[in-house]
Amino acid sequence: MRRILSLLLVAVVVAGCSNDEKSTPEPGTPAAGPVKAMPHADAQALADKYRTEAVDTLGTPPAGTPTSMLMACEGKGTFTAITYGDVPVPAAAQPAALQKLREHYDSAKYTVAPPATDGSSALNATTPDRVMISVAPEGTDTLRVNIATPCYSSDEPL
Repeated sequence: MRRILSLLLVAVVVAGCSNDEKSTPEPGTPAAGPVKAMPHADAQALADKYRTEAVDTLGTPPAGTPTSMLMACEGKGTFTAITYGDVPVPAAAQPAALQKLREHYDSAKYTVAPPATDGSSALNATTPDRVMISVAPEGTDTLRVNIATPCYSSDEPL
């Protein structure tokens, strides 16, 4: 399940990227907007910042070392920074933890998707700088925090 959520987040980001400065993905896509230039290290630091913010809001240290990577987008010379990590949260406490994150993101003026009606308890939000956040149960006593930046352009090789 965790691989599926991580890959789904990557697929949404990569599908929304373009190397054309004037083009944008389909309306409503969180990564919509022109592709901006950014150094790899700055994009990864941005993704890491939002992962740390989620973990700090949950108030529980992460389990293990988070995974961070850069991935190519569709356009030539474009990339996205991805990071994800697990936070131990007992199953019974997960609804309250997700609500705490929802309230934090609402107060920070993030775009927060309404709760799912299909029984899924994932929380999805987009920051003002178009970074996508997804927090969802991973197994019984863990929440997975997935972060993906929009696509950026760079002359640096991946």
